[in-house]
Amino acid sequence: MAEDKLVQKIKKKIPPKFLEEINGCINVAEEKYKGMYRYNGNTLLSHSLRVADNLLDIEMDTYTAMAAILHEVPYKELSAYKEIPRDVIKLVKGVQDIKEITNATDTTPELIIKYILATTEDIRSIFIKIYDKYHDLKTFDNIPEDYKKITLFKALNIYGVLAEYLGLDSIKKKIEEIAFSYSLPVEYNSISKKLDSLNVCNDLLNQYKGRIAQCVSPTGIEYDVSCRIKNKYSIYKKLKKYEKEWIDPNTSRLDDIIAFRLITDTEDNCYKILEKLMDNGILIEDRFDDYISNPKPNGYKAVQFPIQFLDISPLNIEIQILTRDMYYYNTYGPASHIAYKASQSRYAKATDEYKWVEDIQNKLKILRKNRSKQDNNPIQCKIFADNVLVLTPMHKIIELDKGDTVLDFAFMLHTGIGNSATSAKVNGKPVALNYEPKTGDTIEIKVDKNKTHQKVSMLEYAHSSSTKNKIIKYLNQANT
Repeated sequence: MAEDKLVQKIKKKIPPKFLEEINGCINVAEEKYKGMYRYNGNTLLSHSLRVADNLLDIEMDTYTAMAAILHEVPYKELSAYKEIPRDVIKLVKGVQDIKEITNATDTTPELIIKYILATTEDIRSIFIKIYDKYHDLKTFDNIPEDYKKITLFKALNIYGVLAEYLGLDSIKKKIEEIAFSYSLPVEYNSISKKLDSLNVCNDLLNQYKGRIAQCVSPTGIEYDVSCRIKNKYSIYKKLKKYEKEWIDPNTSRLDDIIAFRLITDTEDNCYKILEKLMDNGILIEDRFDDYISNPKPNGYKAVQFPIQFLDISPLNIEIQILTRDMYYYNTYGPASHIAYKASQSRYAKATDEYKWVEDIQNKLKILRKNRSKQDNNPIQCKIFADNVLVLTPMHKIIELDKGDTVLDFAFMLHTGIGNSATSAKVNGKPVALNYEPKTGDTIEIKVDKNKTHQKVSMLEYAHSSSTKNKIIKYLNQANT
């Protein structure tokens, strides 16, 4: 049976001292999933085992694997099994909470992502859900038509982005590749054909890698190199700014279909490497950027430019040269790609708001180092701690400023609701209108339909200047 092979694969990847735990988990899963199948006819057990197997491939710990195996079991039912640790149940709950919040009504994907990152107690739950979504996409043809559109939307706009934020670049590309091919087949096929016509493949990548080594080796400079072929969905998003027709995408506009990063020890070495590459290739000078001499406002430093090696290919390829310190700052510091994307501005100032990017990667390293000795290695970080993200009873996410009150929330929903608000409940319990909600709270506002404005005393209940202005405005109207 397929499940038996998967079980054996998983057991080979689990540290021997934790085999008894994984056996107990699998026994519970076999009981709970008995007779349950997915849309493609495969058992629910095999799906869950595959998710766990993939997570073990990236060296996640035993508790993550156990929660992955059980992630389709309603978490409240697991407390009846003494062989399932409480922390595993918490991880399963986290997975199921993520699934629920992605159905938030009238809420942007950006806010859903922020809410997931801010409220998930243990980041390992997000890892499990990302891999679960990947396996959903692998059987996309069998998903009922009613769910296909929303499945693709969530894959591209929520789960792919979460994978990027958590440093899961490989699974991000896989999710985007499948979802893009189904959601926009014309564009996907056009880009695929264009890349084939340009012979963009790993062999071409290796030719460029060899040429770069040939250029730099005479200097004796030590450097690390990484390279990648831009995935098709990323190409689409970039070309979307330029293209109206998809019969023949103009990929010549893109310099980074193939990109290299060269990391060395000193700024002087960066410029020596640059000089050697310029001697051997055709540098596109009008798109050359020296962010070492002139860093970006957020502190980002690197030399980056498109270059051609015409005897290999007519393509422009992008090369980035930087020191190890620059790389660390650009990847995990205030100039991280996540901070850049979240700020939605190329002129963003340096900030420590996204230090959690580094925290997560450091805790992942500790997890992988300790997984043979510890079955449970939580990854808990304070993410978007300065934001207050709350829910309406209809599961719409609202973002408040720190210090905002329930009355501010009411006015943010609608001026009419704010004017007529009389009381509120937070998580089902009565609170005063000056209560300051916390991230994850569900707020219900009680109103009096005959009430047209708040009393002047309610100004003390408001934190937002917008709320105060509205209270004053409607008080003045009532008194004229």
